[in-house]
Amino acid sequence: MKKVLFMIFVFSTVFLPHSFSQDYTQWELPKDTIARLGKGRINAMKFSPDGTVFAVATTIGIWLYDTETYQETALLAHNNKGVEKLVFSPDGTILASAERFNGITLWDVGARNLKITFPSSSSLFRSLHFSSDGKIFAQVNYKEIYLYDTVTGETKHILKRDQDYITSMAFSPDGKTLASGSKDQTIYLWDVDTGAHKQTLRGHPAEVTRLSFNPGSSTLTSISKDNTIYLWDISTGERKKTLADKGLITDQLDKPETVEKVSFSPDKSILATIRFNNTIRLWDTTTGTLKQTFPSQDTDKQEKDYSNNIEFVLFSPDNRTVVGLPFLGGEIRLWDVDTGESKSLLEDPGLIRNLSFSPDGKTLATGIYGGIIRLWDVDTGEHKKTISNLSVRRYRRYDHDFKPFSPDGKKFVFGPSSGTVYLWDVVTKQEQQLSVMNYNSKALPYNTRAIISPDSQTLASWQTHEDLNIRLWDIASGKHKRTLTEHKTHVKNVVFSPDSSMMASWSSEGDTTIRLWDVATGRHTRTLKGHTNSVEDVSFSQDGKTLASGGLDGTIRIWNSETGEQIQTFMENSFANNLAAQSAAVTVVTFYSDGVVLASGHKNGSIRLWDIDTGKAIQTFRGHADAVSSISFSPDRKTVASTSKDATARLWDVDTGEQIYALTGYERTTWRVFFYPNGLPLATGFQHLNSHNFDKNIRLWDLRTGRLKKTLMGHTARAVNIGFSGDGNTLTSLSYDDTVLLWDLTPTINALDISE
Repeated sequence: MKKVLFMIFVFSTVFLPHSFSQDYTQWELPKDTIARLGKGRINAMKFSPDGTVFAVATTIGIWLYDTETYQETALLAHNNKGVEKLVFSPDGTILASAERFNGITLWDVGARNLKITFPSSSSLFRSLHFSSDGKIFAQVNYKEIYLYDTVTGETKHILKRDQDYITSMAFSPDGKTLASGSKDQTIYLWDVDTGAHKQTLRGHPAEVTRLSFNPGSSTLTSISKDNTIYLWDISTGERKKTLADKGLITDQLDKPETVEKVSFSPDKSILATIRFNNTIRLWDTTTGTLKQTFPSQDTDKQEKDYSNNIEFVLFSPDNRTVVGLPFLGGEIRLWDVDTGESKSLLEDPGLIRNLSFSPDGKTLATGIYGGIIRLWDVDTGEHKKTISNLSVRRYRRYDHDFKPFSPDGKKFVFGPSSGTVYLWDVVTKQEQQLSVMNYNSKALPYNTRAIISPDSQTLASWQTHEDLNIRLWDIASGKHKRTLTEHKTHVKNVVFSPDSSMMASWSSEGDTTIRLWDVATGRHTRTLKGHTNSVEDVSFSQDGKTLASGGLDGTIRIWNSETGEQIQTFMENSFANNLAAQSAAVTVVTFYSDGVVLASGHKNGSIRLWDIDTGKAIQTFRGHADAVSSISFSPDRKTVASTSKDATARLWDVDTGEQIYALTGYERTTWRVFFYPNGLPLATGFQHLNSHNFDKNIRLWDLRTGRLKKTLMGHTARAVNIGFSGDGNTLTSLSYDDTVLLWDLTPTINALDISE
């Protein structure tokens, strides 16, 4: 039968140069899983106030790192929910996190365990606020603010609003006053000790989105949705100054200026405003006076040009340095708050989404969307260290030949990254790094594909765009063996012969040929010509002597793989009369293990079994409404399982051609089916990213009956690709949470063997 192909998981990251010394792949595992690969997508980063702990919030939890070594020390996870926001208490003993879905959790940083959970937090507003002494924690739930005692977890007060939803909140520096902004454009001042409503501030023309007390606690800065910025004297309730009216600054400037974004310094004494052309101005939040201007280099930038905008500015903890984060990544610039001098700190090749200063302001951490965290020396601009968060990037194609395991089941692929492939040993839990692939730098990494030979000795890799070559790698040593360069157009797919001595490859874009290669030497041995349109699938017989191919021309061609001679051509008579019809296209060809029977799947949803010797169709299965994407035989040859782009998996009786059962998924469901020695066809499916189903669980179905046998719960977001190991005892799932989970199916299979 056709050997295992797999799609490589793609993510842009640089890995630690050693194996998983602490084996964090085993930390906080969901039930039924063997390991977790990847630490999730980075959502936030924070240094503890004393600088000894670096916390990284991801889609699966919070990773804690020791800042001496930047090795992970703990994973804080609660109910398999991802974390989106982080804040340390002022003394650093408590870490507050907002989970992916609603809940807020307080963690004991020293003990590395859960302290208090607040599951009722509003999903509309998940701001995290400690009082200045760290004794009070506040959370918002729609029209209510809950004040909690951080030691006991008891509710001290519930501050209730009768009008619209609460949208912002801030404690005064002395911890005695709490300000809350609302969608109804008002600001409420509350007494923290008694919970009493003290005062209402009115005047904003839009909902209040940001609030901040200045260090003296007598002035409150408020910002509304239209970028109106007011300064208030909270002792009198009077508005002291209008810094911006509906985003327009007129005072202290030569000409009016529109505010695009705002940021506060850590001590709230400075407000930074950003203009569309990336000019940054710093304002004193007590007096509203202009302190500093950092002129933009983008003097020709137009108001509606959002490319390379500064997303926000971040102050160092000592208020001496400001860093600007570009929206599209690239150069990061630093400004000295006192002198206004600037310098380019670095050029980062990734899309930076998070920044964090160490408490002493000497180290800057940058988080790349693909999962890399880089640490930089602020004074010198030098790169100090890289932390790989192993964020397994989601693959946005949904090919049905996805198989991440090597044929012997001992290796699992979870690369590449910047052209580097990583193998994870399922038994030893060790990481193995293959050499860097020197692909065209313009090629998108998610176009990279690979296949491991049946003897698990060789890995073949290629790209479906930009690069035209196939590269062979030695899995044991990680060394590049040779490059195959005969293709004139982009390589579409590759398949090994069962004994791994031969390899077939074919292209798209009008190339109708199939190339055969000697794996040991890399020599191009044959070019098979005969198809009149693009080749869609190729399969070797079990003895490797015969090759079958199917294409868009509606034909199935049988070849002698040793001589390259075309032996037989199959075509339904109905197809022969309408070769131009798209329904004639062959999408899948699969040999049964004895090499006597060949199965073909077609674009019109039909499946045919062919007698290789006579060239006649011996059975036809009809029922799929779209192109067939996979075909597999049961061990006893009595049934055939198929999947299709019509979002169904079907089981067929070989003798009668009748459908036994069909599993119907949501729109855009992709199914995987595995046959066990006892004849059990176990099926599981996943939905594409653009489907309307957001279920993050994985379900296993008995395709014979359509009964649900097991639900696997562990991902924090939907699964976007699934694959079985060669023996079917392990299932792997790649999720939108940017991790891979390996599931042990043995208990499920054993239970089915006993009960059925």
